Amino acid sequence: MAFAPLNELGLAGITLSIVFLTIIWYKRTSNIPQKTEPRLPPGPRGLPILGFLPFLRPNLHHQLTELSQQYGPIYKFWLGSKLCIVLNSPSLAKEVVRDQDSVYANRDSSIAGLLATYGGLDIAFSPYGSYWRDIRKLFVSEMLSNRNLEACYSLRKQEVRKTIRKVHTKIGYPIDIGELAFVTEMNVVMSMIFGSNFVEEKEKHAKDGAEFRELV
Repeated sequence: MAFAPLNELGLAGITLSIVFLTIIWYKRTSNIPQKTEPRLPPGPRGLPILGFLPFLRPNLHHQLTELSQQYGPIYKFWLGSKLCIVLNSPSLAKEVVRDQDSVYANRDSSIAGLLATYGGLDIAFSPYGSYWRDIRKLFVSEMLSNRNLEACYSLRKQEVRKTIRKVHTKIGYPIDIGELAFVTEMNVVMSMIFGSNFVEEKEKHAKDGAEFRELV
């Protein structure tokens, strides 16, 4: 019992030290971009570590439009440690995706993306260069050729017929066209790649199917 006050005093000292060091670190890091990096566009403030993540709403496209009305056609926000730049102007989008496409061609890969693609060796995450151009040519010639697309024609036809029959059975009832189009598209893609459709896998693994739906 005699050591309890000392333990509490030591804990309080450690807590104050952590708070003090955090304040110093925040002040130093917040001053670095202003000195060494170009000025960033304006944007909403976020929380430490989390950034703007807690403030994102389900209808993200509506929220991004509202933010553009407040901050202008180009603005930024942080999602955790990731800096996001949003363009809401046709002229800016044209400059980025057409005039300066080679500058902005690379994608900022996450740790999960790098692990899943063996260090970013696939067509989605590999940096722009000769290797990316080679695998793009391979992808177009092997996956998107007329021969391969014709080979999967029956699968696409089958899934479209299923969708039409489903719409026919719902005559007189409301239909979620967005959900129906998503399921049809996923059925076509999964049938072509894995040999099974999205609905079957979703019914077999309800939890995994729901998580996959949220990811997509």
